[in-house]
Amino acid sequence: MLDHSLIEAYRATDYRVHGDTPFTLRIEQTCTACDAVLDAYGATNAAYLTAWNPFSQPNTDVMNASAQEKLAADLSAISLAVIRGEGVGQIGDWPPEQSLFALGINRDKALGLAKQYGQNAFVWIERGQPAELVLCSA
Repeated sequence: MLDHSLIEAYRATDYRVHGDTPFTLRIEQTCTACDAVLDAYGATNAAYLTAWNPFSQPNTDVMNASAQEKLAADLSAISLAVIRGEGVGQIGDWPPEQSLFALGINRDKALGLAKQYGQNAFVWIERGQPAELVLCSA
């Protein structure tokens, strides 16, 4: 079971999506800019994933970057589009983590990839719905 303070840190993170129309996702909040991007790509859902710092243990930048590029390749093969982003925590002293916003991905596939890359959680998006923190161990 994940430590409550770690879950709270995930909940307090700004999940920034770069690209032509940048926006920020926040857990349990809807995002009209995100819905517009989903519409532009003909998607109804997306997942916000990272390969950085598996199991919330600091990793080297080189190891993080290598894992992130592998995740990007995996996502490119199964998503409508992948937009780079950055998770910026509001609690604690974690540095920003490079992330990927995968449009049109299946939720089970997103969960599988999050687990494959040693992540405790990821953010799930459905058009018109609040961003959801999905715990991989739940």
